[in-house]
Amino acid sequence: MEHINKNWGIALAFGSAICFATSNALTGLAYRGGSDPITLMAFRFILPALALYLILQLRGIEVALPPKQGIVAVILGFITAVYALALLSAFKSLPLPVAILIFFLFPILTLFFLAVLGWEKLTPTLIGGAFVAFVGLGLVLGVEFDSLDRTGMLLAVAAAVGLAIVSTVSSRMIHGQDPRQVTLYISASATVTMVIIINIFGAYTLPITLEGWVGFVLSNIVFAFALIGFFAAIAFIGAAKTGLLSNMEPVATVGTAFVLLDQTLSSWQLVGVVIVVSALVFVSRSKADDRMPEHISE
Repeated sequence: MEHINKNWGIALAFGSAICFATSNALTGLAYRGGSDPITLMAFRFILPALALYLILQLRGIEVALPPKQGIVAVILGFITAVYALALLSAFKSLPLPVAILIFFLFPILTLFFLAVLGWEKLTPTLIGGAFVAFVGLGLVLGVEFDSLDRTGMLLAVAAAVGLAIVSTVSSRMIHGQDPRQVTLYISASATVTMVIIINIFGAYTLPITLEGWVGFVLSNIVFAFALIGFFAAIAFIGAAKTGLLSNMEPVATVGTAFVLLDQTLSSWQLVGVVIVVSALVFVSRSKADDRMPEHISE
């Protein structure tokens, strides 16, 4: 049973990474149709919250979490909304590949947080795989660090820290448990936070073309699968390995651009793809016995 759960967790981690990449690609249609990033983010967490609520109701599972878990999950939802906005702001100040590379420090930061808190057993395989995948990711993205905006870099780092915190703490809550209630709370809290932010600092800019609406709707649908799959993967295999396997997301994004947008890949990018994929396959096949963290109790 443990072997089956591990395989499910690995499949969910890879699947969520590919769904995140697909969702990001579809946002381009929404933007071309007249929408903007902050409006898309305001709607992004609504569908997973509604879907999880209906699933829990239909299965007769209690929706409410114990008070302590509920408070923590609401805080994680707030952090999720804030790091998402920080990342969007970083995209405005930095070249996209640089912002993505800095953001994908989050698997390494997650490993660091887990080690400091003693919540998961970190193996040389995980640590080595994280750094090798990060180097390969730099090649895939073709990053150049010339005259970078410091504010943008700080925002990208803040986004990475935010996701690392969410991954670390959620693993404490759901590792080996049903993740749906916690994911519901995080999604609902993030939705409320985003709605408040957009009403204070901005205005809704919905698509004005059919293509834009197709991208807007499909992006949110695919994102819902990605988000639910991400936290389900954490429940099966822990935050460390899930975060590391998430490095497949930017690789999938580059691959999507190559297949669908007829963009070319340099020889160094191909080398980077091989490095990242090899590192992830090696880690996913490792038989290290990670310590199962105790979940947060009532």
